[in-house]
Amino acid sequence: MLGQSYFQLLSPLIFLVFSGGFFLMWHTARSLHSLRCFAVSYLFAASAMIGDFLRIAMDPDFASALISALYLAATVFFCAGLYQLYRNRVPWAALAAAAIAVFGAFSLGLYGVRSLTFSAWALNAGIVSLYLGSIFALRSDMREGIHRVLRIVVSVSACLLLVRTAIVFGFGAAMTKANYAGSLAAVTLQLFIAVTALAVAGVLFVMFGMEIVRRLTRTSETDPLTGLLNRRGLENRLSSIINDGPDCDVGYAVVMADIDRFKNVNDTYGHDAGDVIIRAFADLLGEVARECDCVARWGGEEFFIVISNAESASARLYAETVRARWELLRHDCLGGGTVTASFGVTNWRNGQDLSGVSRQADAALYRAKREGRNRVCVYGSESLPGSLAAVVA
Repeated sequence: MLGQSYFQLLSPLIFLVFSGGFFLMWHTARSLHSLRCFAVSYLFAASAMIGDFLRIAMDPDFASALISALYLAATVFFCAGLYQLYRNRVPWAALAAAAIAVFGAFSLGLYGVRSLTFSAWALNAGIVSLYLGSIFALRSDMREGIHRVLRIVVSVSACLLLVRTAIVFGFGAAMTKANYAGSLAAVTLQLFIAVTALAVAGVLFVMFGMEIVRRLTRTSETDPLTGLLNRRGLENRLSSIINDGPDCDVGYAVVMADIDRFKNVNDTYGHDAGDVIIRAFADLLGEVARECDCVARWGGEEFFIVISNAESASARLYAETVRARWELLRHDCLGGGTVTASFGVTNWRNGQDLSGVSRQADAALYRAKREGRNRVCVYGSESLPGSLAAVVA
């Protein structure tokens, strides 16, 4: 009995660790609201197990009702976590109604029929129905990768709960509420729940860990003002090009863009207006670019664009299109005024690293600045004056 008591205390301890782990992960990524639901679910399950351990000190009817309510609450919050994770919307009313119906059937067996077997089947079958119903409703969102693994683990765990119930009550001795605490049913229930919970929690921790790492990586590689890649993000995105050089069969060109006289904008209209201008320019660069192109904020008011499947002529056309549209765009933050931009263009030759090609694009950009701004210069060729905007555009 002492060993059994220690075992019954080990299970809630495991669940409390899981609950704390989910809370800590939510503290790291607060936008993942489903983590709170899973944390609360495991907390309720741990409370139910502690109640099972203390059952002998309570009235049998009260203990059965309390513990069953806690297990039902754990199920509801777990299903809510699944809905929050995959649909970002929890059908609380439907889950609550289902839980109340299950508890009603359980209470009928406990207080009406006075059968522990009936009440146990009602509770376990109801819990399984909640799990499988949620999995079925979310099946289209859980088809691939780790999500499919989670669907399978939860489904198998739910089905095994029914198998365990059938085995215990089919081959075990007759039980009453008074002797249930020390019965095979109580011990195997906690063992089963601990093992299945370990499997489910393991999948969830892996899944959320991957998501948090992905979000942290994305945050570290994204410029917060514009939403574009920052320099680090661009380097990682272009790692194959940086390491191996551009593919001989695929042409690449680079455009370096810089907002003209941006310091005057900040000095005259303030940094908030400057931020608005940077965002507007970034939006235009992304709008004109294709999906296969990479647009990044290089630093300050300077932007770096990699045009794929193209050479300097196509990149020059891209730059001129942006330049022509940008010089005509009026900004409310500048009192309806306009701002221009200058561009440097270069080919990305095979075997050339990012540092080398950026120096060439930068040299072309500064030539555009020296020659009067609001123009496109190609490395190693003549500039394209702003007066040709109408012709090219």
